[in-house]
Amino acid sequence: MAEPITRKNLERFDVPDSRYEMVMMHFEIAAGINTGLHTHPGFDSAYLLEGDLTVLERGQPDKLIRVGESWQVLPGVVHEVKAGNKPVKVLAVYVVEKGKPLATPWTPDAAR
Repeated sequence: MAEPITRKNLERFDVPDSRYEMVMMHFEIAAGINTGLHTHPGFDSAYLLEGDLTVLERGQPDKLIRVGESWQVLPGVVHEVKAGNKPVKVLAVYVVEKGKPLATPWTPDAAR
């Protein structure tokens, strides 16, 4: 059985004169799969290559994303992504603090 979420690191480099790095990744998410609530220690920007998905950001209306559309999530915002009825392919770019995990799972206990 194939993995429900696959990630391929395409590029990573330090942002000059800063404490940040840029990470570019390609994601594939199986139909109907949810990434789970998480946060990033920096900016998350993504572009949908195939399929459709919904970005679920805590405290905000759900955002339906279709092929050719992009979206952003601000640092530390709790969110998740849910694939629609078809598998999705996403190109994601992160500008995050060096030395921190790219993503951190979020649970109600994490908010304390």
